Amino acid sequence: MGSQWVGRLAAVAGTVAAVALATAAPAWADTAVGINPGNVPTTAEDHDDHGCDIGGGPFASKDVWVFVLPGNHDEVGDFVSVTAVFGANGSLTIPTDGGGIVTDKGTSKAWITTPAGWTLTGATAQITGTADKFNLTHTCPAGGGGNETPTPGPSETPTTPTTTAPGSPGASLTGPAGGSGAGGLPVTGAATVSTAVVGAALVVGGVALLAVRRRKAESHAFAAADTDGDGDRG
Repeated sequence: MGSQWVGRLAAVAGTVAAVALATAAPAWADTAVGINPGNVPTTAEDHDDHGCDIGGGPFASKDVWVFVLPGNHDEVGDFVSVTAVFGANGSLTIPTDGGGIVTDKGTSKAWITTPAGWTLTGATAQITGTADKFNLTHTCPAGGGGNETPTPGPSETPTTPTTTAPGSPGASLTGPAGGSGAGGLPVTGAATVSTAVVGAALVVGGVALLAVRRRKAESHAFAAADTDGDGDRG
């Protein structure tokens, strides 16, 4: 009797487990969806919306393509992979062949770079949610050159001669070419000699003036002394 109950319980448990697995299986499986047909075919340059916030662009010789799962993130889920088809150039799968999958502003996005000028002709994706399609949200066309430093050209040597300011050491002003020898003498030296002579004359004149004033003062002192002596003798 006990063994029969054990067998029945095992059968019931197995049935419950099978039902649970069957119910949970759709939630675990990824879903395949296609790109919005209105987004293709297009080049990155011809796409309506341009932006370089994802993917590291702009690049001088590469296009950046950004895809999005539109709608409520809790329902539409996340990208698992995206395979983009570029006509005769073949297909690229994100992230296997480059690019990346990110969550940005509450939505799942995938991006990849290609050589400039490629045409996107189609795309499919594996997702975790229930979205029925995904969009090419924006592109970053080549040509910006934001991440490639241009090679500087050869520098040009200035042709304007450097002018020495008047009064600088070693500077001199000369007279007209072909003039007499006197006209070619440095003016700076003559000006220096004249200044020295005038200064010396002023110093000598000052000393002489002080000597004259001192002599006059001494003469007045002697005269006053003689006057006082005559008064005493009277």
